[in-house]
Amino acid sequence: MAEVSILIVCYKSKDLIRQCLDGVYNHTTGVDYEVLLLDCSNDGTMDLVRQEYPKAIIIDNDQNLGYGLGNNVLAAHASGKYIILLNPDVIISDDAVGELYRTAIAMPRAGAVGGWNQLPNGQRDPGCRQFLPTISRILVTALGGARFLNGALKEGEVKAREVETLSGAFMLVRADVWKEIGGFDPSFFMYSEEMDLCYRLRGLGWSIIMTPQAQVIHLDAGGQGNTPRRVRLLTTSRMHFIRKYWALPKVWLAGFLTWLHGLIRVAIGVAAIPFTGKKWPKNLVEAYAPVVFMPGKWWWGFHANNRS
Repeated sequence: MAEVSILIVCYKSKDLIRQCLDGVYNHTTGVDYEVLLLDCSNDGTMDLVRQEYPKAIIIDNDQNLGYGLGNNVLAAHASGKYIILLNPDVIISDDAVGELYRTAIAMPRAGAVGGWNQLPNGQRDPGCRQFLPTISRILVTALGGARFLNGALKEGEVKAREVETLSGAFMLVRADVWKEIGGFDPSFFMYSEEMDLCYRLRGLGWSIIMTPQAQVIHLDAGGQGNTPRRVRLLTTSRMHFIRKYWALPKVWLAGFLTWLHGLIRVAIGVAAIPFTGKKWPKNLVEAYAPVVFMPGKWWWGFHANNRS
């Protein structure tokens, strides 16, 4: 039995998986681990893995299960006392896996442990600065103040401490606790499932810990950026979380503020287009137009026709 099971759900990851697995196999020391992969796109990623990484365990799959359900499938085949969720677009350049494991051992009330993720340009990955939504925070975000909100470690922190939530791109969860809560809620197709997981763990009395000693590079969701699809999925996932836990009056207010968030960004883009030759105003309008003009695509959260 491995101490740690590393779970990687792949989607169109053929160009990313080699550097991800090289990082795991070349830099993880002092811990017995296994690597399990599941492919949700059938793009040849698993053929590459079979040829170049024979130690990896491949779980057969022929459909796009989404991030949460995909990891649930992998976790069912894992033997480790701890599981580590790892995005294929994450680069590990030192013993970050070992750091998560050692932090979990040192803090037995930690249900989940995350690291300090960075973007390729050296800036902090916004995914590891996530915060649980409140009405006031949604309003601040709509008005452009998201950069002042942080539910994770502050810059310059040197010790592990408790945070609100973690990035699903690179996080450890105790396997027994994972089983206790049933893993990810599969109704979250993409995004916010880690927030939901951490929220439920905290509700059961487990601590959510982030350590600055475990650092990785996250290639910004495979370079998707703020595309219309990604913005819509992010918006849908947040609304799904809110609908799961909030009463209707607050849901309606949160939905309005979410729509206002999109409207402000579309307005900024439209106003800026005549005055700049750069692409960002047009991209901003295109990214947030679906939030403003197609609220039915995100208002109800995820459902059978809202997962693409």
